[in-house]
Amino acid sequence: MPVVVGFYRALVAVVAVSGVAMEVVRDEALHPFVYFTIQSNCLLAVCFAFAAWAVWRGREGLPGGLKGAATLYILITGLVFNFVLSDGPTQVPPAGAGELAGEPWWVVDSSDLLHTVAPVMAAADFVLFDRHRRLRWFHAAAWLLYPLAYAVFTTVRGALFPLAGYPYFFVDVSVLGYGGLLRSLLGYGAAFLALGLVLVAADRLLGAPAPERLLARVRGERAASGTAAEPAGSPVP
Repeated sequence: MPVVVGFYRALVAVVAVSGVAMEVVRDEALHPFVYFTIQSNCLLAVCFAFAAWAVWRGREGLPGGLKGAATLYILITGLVFNFVLSDGPTQVPPAGAGELAGEPWWVVDSSDLLHTVAPVMAAADFVLFDRHRRLRWFHAAAWLLYPLAYAVFTTVRGALFPLAGYPYFFVDVSVLGYGGLLRSLLGYGAAFLALGLVLVAADRLLGAPAPERLLARVRGERAASGTAAEPAGSPVP
């Protein structure tokens, strides 16, 4: 089973890298790296590539807080894009920028990979393959440091390079003003904190005895029949 888990995590990394590569090639510059979408997918690719290697080698995996952070950020990417940006008034690039015009519906484009496939696969990995009860409630607050740093980055970049614009309408100081930006950050920050708390709560619930026994079978481990469990293979970090 560790081989299967490692392959799945490697596939998640390939999906994220493929989506980023398609955006970079299409843009023919490093401009896409300004976007939270690209940054979160890069982090996901690095974390899951390491996690795959760790499973295959039987090594200790990523710390729970780091794995949870990568999962949270990619979920933010998927949720914000599909529920906010798809109807947003000023997003750059537009929602369908990565789509391949004239292709059949089953052809996957970069937008699908970055905003839908990667988040769904990461969420499935969190539920099925992660060791649970490693997250703590303070992680939900600590995870906000990166979105806050990203907001500072986009604000400073927009002030220094006005012609470059802002990557998302909800951090666009030229439209919102600094007061509006603060209100936007407080609103999104509260939503991201709530999502982080949901992630920690899910981690603790999935680590309860009954769900853990079921997930142990999914991971290919023999559930405890007495006082100790005998793993069928190397533990999944």
